[in-house]
Amino acid sequence: MPGKHTSRWREPLRVWLIVLGTVFTTEAAVMVALPSLLPAEPPRTLEAAVDAILLTLVIAPLLWWLLLRPLREANRLRADFLNELFTSIEADRRQTAYDLHDGVGQSLTLLISGLRSAGPTATDPDVARRCQELKQLAKQALTDVKRLALGLRPSLLDDFGLALALDRVAIDVRENHTIQVEIDTAAVADRRFPGPVETAAFRIVQEALSNVVKHAKATTAKVSIRLDAATLELEIGDDGIGMPVALNRRYLPGHLGLTGMRERASLLGGSLDIDSIPGRGTRVIARLPVEA
Repeated sequence: MPGKHTSRWREPLRVWLIVLGTVFTTEAAVMVALPSLLPAEPPRTLEAAVDAILLTLVIAPLLWWLLLRPLREANRLRADFLNELFTSIEADRRQTAYDLHDGVGQSLTLLISGLRSAGPTATDPDVARRCQELKQLAKQALTDVKRLALGLRPSLLDDFGLALALDRVAIDVRENHTIQVEIDTAAVADRRFPGPVETAAFRIVQEALSNVVKHAKATTAKVSIRLDAATLELEIGDDGIGMPVALNRRYLPGHLGLTGMRERASLLGGSLDIDSIPGRGTRVIARLPVEA
């Protein structure tokens, strides 16, 4: 253990000693060489400019190698980690959705069928009534399971594309909440995009509508999908109470839904902006490169 702790501080110390030594050596060499390179009485501005240029030429590569290059590598590793994380999450959601639909959903379907058959054959009116009540409960449970499976990973997205999947999300919100959702997917009808683009677009719209339902106290919401040669633009607006100005910042600690939307857009090389004024509703605008 002592060896590990010692190596932790020795490495940065060695790096900075190299930087300081290089800068000192360069500065000394420049100061020695300048009198022979410049006129006998050079202007002070010229002398300072030459000194600064030579120092910059030496220090810039050092800074790139010792500071900027590691930062770029750290950003690359972070992007790779987030990409793998989102991919893993989507795979788990897909499997869970299939398990709900093919496992629990099929069992509830068989239960409903059995209760439907048992009710009319029951000689006791109370038993027949109870069978009817249980059948209604099973139907409601089946509806809930299908909605959960849709939220986890809609098969429409994998089989038919973004437009139908988003239409289904809007229908689900209208059927289960008091918010009227208007959606325009004509620009992407019958169009397929790379899997990461479709997944990111779907999740961004889904999360934005979820925020509208949970927090906005809105009566209407509108989803618009626009497409040009290189960019898929998603706009989700509502007439709700808006959000505090502080939440319009780029990084939102404690607001994982909004942060997740921005991370998904950023990983594809896109962007996500939030335009909100308290009392005047909110607009979420995401731009995703279609060839991400």
